[in-house]
Amino acid sequence: MSDYDKKVHTVGLISTIVIIIALAVVPVFTHIVSGVDDLDIKTTMEAAISALAVFGPIAIIEFLSYAPIMGAGGLYLSFTTGNVMNMKLPAAQSGLKLANVESGTKEADVISTLSIAVSSLVTTGILFIGMILAAQLLPVLQSPTLAPAFNNLMPAIMGALTVPIIIKNPKTASVPCALIIILTLIMGYATITANQTYILPIFLIISLAWAYFLYQKKTKNGGNE
Repeated sequence: MSDYDKKVHTVGLISTIVIIIALAVVPVFTHIVSGVDDLDIKTTMEAAISALAVFGPIAIIEFLSYAPIMGAGGLYLSFTTGNVMNMKLPAAQSGLKLANVESGTKEADVISTLSIAVSSLVTTGILFIGMILAAQLLPVLQSPTLAPAFNNLMPAIMGALTVPIIIKNPKTASVPCALIIILTLIMGYATITANQTYILPIFLIISLAWAYFLYQKKTKNGGNE
């Protein structure tokens, strides 16, 4: 690894450990201050295992999916600041598109890290302003005029990210998109959303297999497809 990569991983690991400790301190401190003597280890472990069963596969999938786009620095920032799919990923994609840089390169790692860092600062600033002006802003944000927009925020963001990729690689996207559309029509949107933890890894494997099939077909035809 280059000196830049080593520094990114060093700072990233240290900051991640500090944040994990800080997150653990909150319940421990609350436990001490509240004066609760008995901690139900069994209930705590059951809750932790349940959360891990749901979010563990998602975390692995996100790591494998986002790494080529965000790079090491971007991943450390994203996973410690949150809002990966609806904030950090679009910021990284927009930064790469504006800089006209391909994902997976050294330049892309730097640009993604800078884009996500700026996004984190902007998000923190907006949250700070919202915290101060919550009483004044809440009625406006919950008004009948703006409520539909916030309810469709995630589909709008993911659509804006997905459509250019589909247009750029229609053959690669054809089978996975067709299958998930058919599955959604059969099972219903609510069922797909409720079981996305299990559906995502399946479609990740399908997408990789289909892309590999197209690559092998193109190679056999001398790169003419």
